[in-house]
Amino acid sequence: MVVLDLLAAIAAASVAGAALFLAHGRHGDDRGGPRAELVRYMGVAALAALACSLANVVEVAGGGTFAAAVGNATNVVTVGLAWAGARRLNARRGIGAATTGAVGILMLAVTFVVPADEATLLKTAGLVVFAVLAAVEFARRPVSDLAGARILVATLVVFGAFNLYRLVVGVTAGMTSALWHVTASTQITTLLSALAIVGMGFGSVLLGRQLDDDPSPGTRAHDRRILRLAAEDILRDHERVHVMIARIPEIDLIRAAHSAGRAEEMITVLVDATHEALPGSSSGVPARDTVFVLHAGSTPRTEAEAAVRRIFAGQMPLIDYTDTPDVTFEHHTVVDVHDLSLLMESRRLRPGSGAVPHV
Repeated sequence: MVVLDLLAAIAAASVAGAALFLAHGRHGDDRGGPRAELVRYMGVAALAALACSLANVVEVAGGGTFAAAVGNATNVVTVGLAWAGARRLNARRGIGAATTGAVGILMLAVTFVVPADEATLLKTAGLVVFAVLAAVEFARRPVSDLAGARILVATLVVFGAFNLYRLVVGVTAGMTSALWHVTASTQITTLLSALAIVGMGFGSVLLGRQLDDDPSPGTRAHDRRILRLAAEDILRDHERVHVMIARIPEIDLIRAAHSAGRAEEMITVLVDATHEALPGSSSGVPARDTVFVLHAGSTPRTEAEAAVRRIFAGQMPLIDYTDTPDVTFEHHTVVDVHDLSLLMESRRLRPGSGAVPHV
């Protein structure tokens, strides 16, 4: 029966994780905004629940202390990530993920050095704490105003209350008592955990459907989306899109010698220079330190490069920079938006590489 209950928990975790990722409804390259944050945290929590269920199956089959340690750690992390995700959605300080990770590592280590029953009680205490924190966070505005928040709060309250009861019974009556086996056994806990996973998954999907799915302005995901839309506009009137890629080879040195803010300022100036040099073009930074410029190709490449360099150099005194960094260029042509996405992806993985041939 225990194995069947564990398999039910695995199924619940799988369904919850799949529902969350499918509910996002956007290709990974464009993910951004609050909905992506929810999917990221709650999706990983669902995967942690799946790992916990698998570890429990291994433990039942004789996996020993290691399987128990993995199960305890991932169990705590599952609820902790729900709290961390709620904090993120409420725009509170981002300490949730780090705290959850630290507690998970601690739980992993503790399981090896204390008796199994004590490790179980410590894990249960951690579940109670994280469930309370998560319930309080989901009950906090602005998240509490969204549909699905009440389901999440109710699920966490019930889950936390059961684990608190389990902790009290374990401490007072003992884990070998009849009361424990009748009301707080592993089998009962597994069944309740499976129901909790379903409740959290359902509530998260309802909540996520009301959250903004657009990447925030100023992010690389936002620039990738804008560039794809610009490519669609150009392709309505032209057979191909001309792509000029501009980079500052010294940007890492500038970042190290001055600051990250100074380097970002340089990239911003370069983007402005491309706009001025190629009127009607669309520019963005879809990958680290890499400026993409989309245009119809009416300006010869050499003239475009010279204009960008001239305008970029003219902006240096305005930002109190005494030197003029060099700017390097690549030129490509693409015939559809998918090719542009592949080109941007190649620069995300290996900036400045020749992953895509020049055309």
